[in-house]
Amino acid sequence: MNALEMSTKYRAVVKKVYQAFFSPSQYEVKSVDREIIERGNNYRIPFDGGELTVTTWGDGGPRVLLMHGWGGARAQMTGFVEPLLSAGYRVTAYDQPAHGESDGKMTNLIEIAPTMDLVMKREGKFEAIIAHSFGTLITSYALAKLNFPPPSKLIYFGAFNRLLDSLPRFQVLANLPDEVMDGLSAAISENFGKDVLDAIVNETLVPQIHVPALMFHDTDDNVTPVEDSRAIAKTWENAGFIETKGLGHRGALQSDAIIDQVVKFIKE
Repeated sequence: MNALEMSTKYRAVVKKVYQAFFSPSQYEVKSVDREIIERGNNYRIPFDGGELTVTTWGDGGPRVLLMHGWGGARAQMTGFVEPLLSAGYRVTAYDQPAHGESDGKMTNLIEIAPTMDLVMKREGKFEAIIAHSFGTLITSYALAKLNFPPPSKLIYFGAFNRLLDSLPRFQVLANLPDEVMDGLSAAISENFGKDVLDAIVNETLVPQIHVPALMFHDTDDNVTPVEDSRAIAKTWENAGFIETKGLGHRGALQSDAIIDQVVKFIKE
């Protein structure tokens, strides 16, 4: 194989890896979650890449937005619906671009964050936002950089700190050599601008968010390490931080005890 053929093959590999990096996996919806979604009001709204699927529950009361994480879907947040409805809130959840039932195959934080505003324009200002994992970073970015109207309360689960920390985690999961990762990093810089994504860091965004917040992170989280939330909590004066044990990355979203804490915090 000559140098030109090698270069062509290398570029093809990097292109495939780039597509994989920005293509979220599809969340497997459980039957109980599907039932809760079907009881809501489901509709679609346009965004730059097609349409977003949105679900609302409740006819009135202060509004709460549920923000899923990377590779998640609105279905994974349904544990909050009935407790919030019982407390008098109207609940909204949506599938972010390239997630769940929304359109798209590839996406990124820069594309997702403005969609929060599209949902708010349809639903009205939110009293609280409950976000999970990558959804916390999207929320912080929208609040600090896009002037998204701040809620009265924020609740973060398994918060993701530094956006491009996803690169080494992706490399381990996909078992990719350093040469391919160097090509991926170069492609990201070329497409988004040098250091643009590298500058998106939760611990530097949250000091700009002057909203009472409550953070949860499980010490057994094998997707987003608890150190991410510890770093964020150090710079966020308005945030309380609770470490849990044995719930993993998504277990807290279905914990009755923790959901009760969240509802109580929102109502305070």
